[in-house]
Amino acid sequence: MSSEITIPKWAWIGGIILLLLGLGLFVSPRDKDDRPILLLPDVKAVEDYRRSLVSWHDRLQTLDSRITRVLSNNYSGDLFSRSSEGQKILEEIIRLLQEIDQTETPSAAIPARDMIFQAASAYLDASQSMLTWISAPTPANLDAARQTLADAQATITVLEASPWMATNP
Repeated sequence: MSSEITIPKWAWIGGIILLLLGLGLFVSPRDKDDRPILLLPDVKAVEDYRRSLVSWHDRLQTLDSRITRVLSNNYSGDLFSRSSEGQKILEEIIRLLQEIDQTETPSAAIPARDMIFQAASAYLDASQSMLTWISAPTPANLDAARQTLADAQATITVLEASPWMATNP
């Protein structure tokens, strides 16, 4: 005598729905008030771009500190190591500019793209000015390099003040 246990269709469909709802609540991104965010394709594209923007900002901050270190009197290296570090910084900024340029930008993020591109371009100018000082270490070239670096830092400050840099908008 074998008896089969039959589970009604509504019970297993209801169980699957509850499982999916629980999974959705668990893995959904949250806003600053800890409410789940519905990521439609266009919203997701903007959020992905915002995260890229934060990453690019962090890379610019690192490059800023490296340029500052090369321009400082405390840099413990000879001409070769200083020029080598300067060249590496320049190449990294060029790669960053190319990455920014080649990343697809959602329409809503065009102003943010302009800000990060302007900041990266300013750091490109600062790195070129730094290399000029390394090649011809005169006080005038050092002042020019420090001024272009200060200009670049001003552009990054504008970016940091924008809502695009918010960790959880």
